[in-house]
Amino acid sequence: MKTMLISGGTSTIGEAAVRYFTQKGWHVYFGYNTAREKAEALETELGPSAAALHLNVQDKDSIKTLASSIDELDLLINNSGIFSSFLTEALEDAEVGRIFDVNVTGLFRLAKAVLPKLKEGASIINIASVNALMPTFGSTTHYDASKGAVIAYTRSLAAELAPKIRVNALAPGLVAAPYLDEKNEIRKIFEKRSVLKRMVTSEEVAHALLFMAENTALTGAVIPLDCGYTIG
Repeated sequence: MKTMLISGGTSTIGEAAVRYFTQKGWHVYFGYNTAREKAEALETELGPSAAALHLNVQDKDSIKTLASSIDELDLLINNSGIFSSFLTEALEDAEVGRIFDVNVTGLFRLAKAVLPKLKEGASIINIASVNALMPTFGSTTHYDASKGAVIAYTRSLAAELAPKIRVNALAPGLVAAPYLDEKNEIRKIFEKRSVLKRMVTSEEVAHALLFMAENTALTGAVIPLDCGYTIG
């Protein structure tokens, strides 16, 4: 049985990935930070194929504790991330630092900690964003820049760890979630520009992640999954 770790395991993307990978026969460790009840409920529902582990990617001790509880891994998915929206004139240094500490430095911390656990032939998938490729929402310069850094980190790490470990990034477009109703302005922008005229589903993201995990020719790649947003 293959084994994976995904951070942000109770998020929209994270939960979909946890469910899909367990269905496909993987043993899944999934990290959660504050959503303990949701994590425990998901763990109970999925049974022995899934294990919830507390993880705060801003806390080295939390990461160290998590890493010590895992023997070996075939896959790490760096999915922890946060988002905010500010116009440049209102954007404070502290907010830029907060976004980068989770979205970028958090990836560095977790990858470093679990690297000794990754088997030869294993892979790392970093969750980037279509915002790094087509930053057109407005008022998200700090977030867009953080996801651009994720892409650069992915390509550099792929070169560093080859040929033993593969490293790729998935850049999803706007992923459907309950809070993105028809009145949401970001949803309107995304659906208007995307050639498929809809949002991405979390299940589609999970399917793409499994493809990336299993395709052994893929490394250093950045795959947009955006309903054609970047060509709209």
